[in-house]
Amino acid sequence: MSWFWGGGGNKRKQSDPAKALDDDLKQFLNDQQPKPYSPAEISKHVAEAPQAQEAPAPTPRPAESPEDRPLPKESLFQDGRYKDLWKTYVPLEQSGSSPVERVLETRKDRRQTIHKAALENCAFEQQMQQDCLHAGTWSQKIRGKMTLCHEENKAYNRCYSLQAKFLQALGYMTSPTNSDEDEERIQMHADKLYHRMMDYEAEVDDARRDGRPIPPLTSLFNPNRTAPTPEQLDLPETITSKMKKPLHEYAPHERELAARAALEEAKVADAYAHDLFNYTTMMNEERKVRQQWLTKAFGETLGKFLIPDPPKEAAVTSYNIPELEEKIWEEGKNQPPKK
Repeated sequence: MSWFWGGGGNKRKQSDPAKALDDDLKQFLNDQQPKPYSPAEISKHVAEAPQAQEAPAPTPRPAESPEDRPLPKESLFQDGRYKDLWKTYVPLEQSGSSPVERVLETRKDRRQTIHKAALENCAFEQQMQQDCLHAGTWSQKIRGKMTLCHEENKAYNRCYSLQAKFLQALGYMTSPTNSDEDEERIQMHADKLYHRMMDYEAEVDDARRDGRPIPPLTSLFNPNRTAPTPEQLDLPETITSKMKKPLHEYAPHERELAARAALEEAKVADAYAHDLFNYTTMMNEERKVRQQWLTKAFGETLGKFLIPDPPKEAAVTSYNIPELEEKIWEEGKNQPPKK
């Protein structure tokens, strides 16, 4: 029974597979094994290594406020005039992006800003939606779960959609010369026009419920005049094709808002397209030299394929936005609303 207590050790040693290996192979395997950790050896190498000269730590400078920054050399008034307009100026060579990327980034930032402003104007509707979902008595919570807060969600989504259109129609975040106070006034005015529209809808509902005549439709942007007629709201197809739905599918009191928002968006799109056209047509002397060298070496076809010529002329629009605005909002502006 000695094997039960480990007496078979000699047999295991005899069956060791390493004994069948060559001596050279054994030596190679022993050399490939990792060496044991030796802290003394590591510290010796560290001590022998030359110590690098430590650079002096930079002295922390207090952050300069925009008002304390010096005027850039691009300013024509180095005496301090218009310093508040230059406090956020960043040179083009330090912006780190191409002109085309800056135009696209500006357009993206404007959309995000309109989205944020519309949500701020709909804070009440959003609170009503949250209260329906998470607050109230047990009966109100059960009703909210059964109806999925349909009315509250509908009011909140419609508020956001209309507020964004009012902001677009009023030219929110389109003028580079507007200050933060100017943009805030536009945001507040958009909220005022939205509630004016809601008041008109409530008057129409009350009139229909009581059997009274519907109140006259006035202009959203000037209540002292009548709303534009469908003939005045005849927009070109290049503008209406970018709208979510045709003008005749909007409610009568929403058509003016949709038309004005579409015109403002077309105006902004034309400005972006003009900037992009200017950037794409700027071919410097170095690019011209490279194109000439490629054309001379590989032919005109390959040279202009690698470095193409700028577009010859800008796209010509078939409409004039100022004329359309005058046709819709200037004609008959002194006409009082019909009773």
